[in-house]
Amino acid sequence: VQEGTLMGTAIGTCFGYWLGASCFFFALAYFCDTKISAIEVLSLCGYGLFGTLLCMFLSTLLIASASNLFFYATWGVLGVSSAVRMGYIFLDRTAVRKQGVTVAAIVASVHLLFILYLKFVYHKTYEAAAKINPIHVR
Repeated sequence: VQEGTLMGTAIGTCFGYWLGASCFFFALAYFCDTKISAIEVLSLCGYGLFGTLLCMFLSTLLIASASNLFFYATWGVLGVSSAVRMGYIFLDRTAVRKQGVTVAAIVASVHLLFILYLKFVYHKTYEAAAKINPIHVR
């Protein structure tokens, strides 16, 4: 991150995901005839990020020096539960079951892959900064 802080870039990435993924999910819902409004998609995607927030918070701040096992455990519990909930709502509101399963799988997969993206990009950067300058990072 050359021009700005890591926190500013992370916030921009999360808001970008929230708006971008919501638009993608809404377009996907439109093409698969899912009865869901844009506000509902924005709300679902925003509330789904709470599991991401908890997962990253717990794995970064509370257990900073632990192995990746703790991250994957919280990802499996918190990330998967929010992704399944988002997918279920899309599945429930789609008239054709086959299309609903497709929409639900895509929504849940994109959400879970975003958590992994955050882990491998920002968490690794945070750990590298903590090794270089432990006083200012923690």
